[in-house]
Amino acid sequence: MHVNVLFPINSEAFTYIVPEELKSRIKIGSRVEVPFKRSYKTGIVIDLDRSTYSASVKKRQGKLGRNITLKPVTSLLEEEPFLSAHLIRLIKWVAQYYMSTTGLALKNAVPSAFFTGKKAGRSRIMYDEEINRTKTVRLTGDQKKALSVINSEKKGVFLVHGVTGSGKTEIYMRAISALPDVKKAIVLVPEIAITAQMIDRFHTRFGEEVVFFHSGLSTGERITQWLRIRNGEVRVVIGVRSAVFAPFMDIGLIIIDEEQEASYKQFEGLRYSARDVALARAKLENFKIILGSATPSLEAYHAAKTGTFHYIKIDKRIESKPLPDVEIIDMTKETRDTFTLSAKLVDALRENVHDHKQSLIMLNRRGYSPYFLCTACGYIHKCPLCSISLIYHKDTNTLNCHYCGSWLDPGPLCPQCGGKEITYLGAGTQRVEEDLKRLIPELSFKRMDRDTTQKKLSHFRIVRQMEEKKIDLLLGTQMVSKGHDFPDVTISAVISADTALNLPDFRSAERAFQLFTQLAGRAGRGEFPGKAYIQTYEPDHYVFDYVRLHDCRGFYETEIEQRKELNYPPFSKLVRIILGFRTKENAKRITSGISARIRTGKHKNIEVLGPSPAPVEKIRNLWRWHLILKGKNAKELRRKACEIAAMLELVKDIKIDIDVDPINLL
Repeated sequence: MHVNVLFPINSEAFTYIVPEELKSRIKIGSRVEVPFKRSYKTGIVIDLDRSTYSASVKKRQGKLGRNITLKPVTSLLEEEPFLSAHLIRLIKWVAQYYMSTTGLALKNAVPSAFFTGKKAGRSRIMYDEEINRTKTVRLTGDQKKALSVINSEKKGVFLVHGVTGSGKTEIYMRAISALPDVKKAIVLVPEIAITAQMIDRFHTRFGEEVVFFHSGLSTGERITQWLRIRNGEVRVVIGVRSAVFAPFMDIGLIIIDEEQEASYKQFEGLRYSARDVALARAKLENFKIILGSATPSLEAYHAAKTGTFHYIKIDKRIESKPLPDVEIIDMTKETRDTFTLSAKLVDALRENVHDHKQSLIMLNRRGYSPYFLCTACGYIHKCPLCSISLIYHKDTNTLNCHYCGSWLDPGPLCPQCGGKEITYLGAGTQRVEEDLKRLIPELSFKRMDRDTTQKKLSHFRIVRQMEEKKIDLLLGTQMVSKGHDFPDVTISAVISADTALNLPDFRSAERAFQLFTQLAGRAGRGEFPGKAYIQTYEPDHYVFDYVRLHDCRGFYETEIEQRKELNYPPFSKLVRIILGFRTKENAKRITSGISARIRTGKHKNIEVLGPSPAPVEKIRNLWRWHLILKGKNAKELRRKACEIAAMLELVKDIKIDIDVDPINLL
């Protein structure tokens, strides 16, 4: 009797012999210890009673030119299967669909601690026990209609397209409450920062039946939470991307809040989308999905409008509160108090502080300045490993690369001409923080970006300070723009809108519209009306016509026509093949040599774009070129991508990454 054992490594399964004493006990999903190279390794049994060897064994036999003597399983670590058959099927699907290895899919689905012998630990998640305790929530007519549609079905996909502040979270909780007692629910959120308020609300409603699960937990906490989920001790799990693999045995519902968010996609290693994995899991296990957003992705909106998804529209906020007015500030004409802030915005923020109200400001760039420039010779510090400028961080006095994580000491002199005429161009959140302290000294505020939230529970503490009105203003990157509900926020602002508008990606307009609309929607959710300010040097960009009016439908109708004309998603599928080379010369030489070969062969109904240099041409010392495969049939695309990848594997000095359904072409 043979079993195929999978390890959390970039490989397929390995075949082992089952000893006689384990034949009646070992099952699919069992966790076993087996000999591996010169030591022992823990893995998961994913196939039983195979009469033929696994693909990995056959490959090794082919390379060696001889048969391999199989080793026996050493021990069975638990009597009951560690993973369910459903989860193993999902892991196999993820590997196949995203053209990766099953071992890498396992690594993303199950905490690595279960393969390394780490111990469980206590959770340190903080709850606000007072939130919503005395507040009785009455459903609006729109919420009742939405729940009626959702609760009438046992499976299917429901797009809840509700304006900001329309009560989508209450719909989520009621939909979970309506499930049969044995059914479980997964709630996905795009950012750890969003979970602070979500955890409080769900904990108030469901008590100890809800757990929080994400990569920011300690190893011990992840083990404890994962086991509670697998053992059926909880009913609801809330988490970010990896929580889509939560090991529930009997799922009734997955909710994906802010379904349009790019952070549901993993950009390295196994390049999976948690949203699409959730949709696949729902088909495999026959349960329903709720996609929630004030600004749905074009793909989800199109699927809903064409009848693939159930469409639920909510046009009004709770208690019919008005959506905020949106003012587009033309920075080419506006008086400016600093490089980053218009006088109009500063005056509004100052008045808001005096009125004891709160504000949100978003600048989607951390650090102090994106360009450290010598005005004498024009030299700009660039990352030696990546083809981008280094970001100056004033708090550490370092030049940091936000792609590879490397950093440099800027020094007092220009490295090219030796001059001292160094200046900062552009602005990041640190520079805006400095400007605000100087212009409005009475302002109490916090900055929330990756630099200030590295410590455990830092997101929760900042959000709690906003809720308790201990700070007047929250400044941050896009993590402040969505999901938060602060009733006293009456002003929201975008500092530099142009960064989002001008990315070399066909989705840039869609992302900009979503980001600006979401940020605007943080204002005016309480007793007082809100106002949003968006600073830009391109006030005539068509995106702003729709942002002013909160007009999702108008924007999507305009954008969908452009997508249709160019045959981009949702009218086609994409596969991106990224090629990495050690030198720029190698990149040009090799791609010119293989370009014609890539275009040969059968690829009917598939358009091959490239190879061409990627917009970000160099990352981590690899020069990057890419190919885009475009077509309507996902299987045909993957088949063509496999054909190209197999051909490229024969070429020396090339690294290949495949991204199925890419959402970023940079």
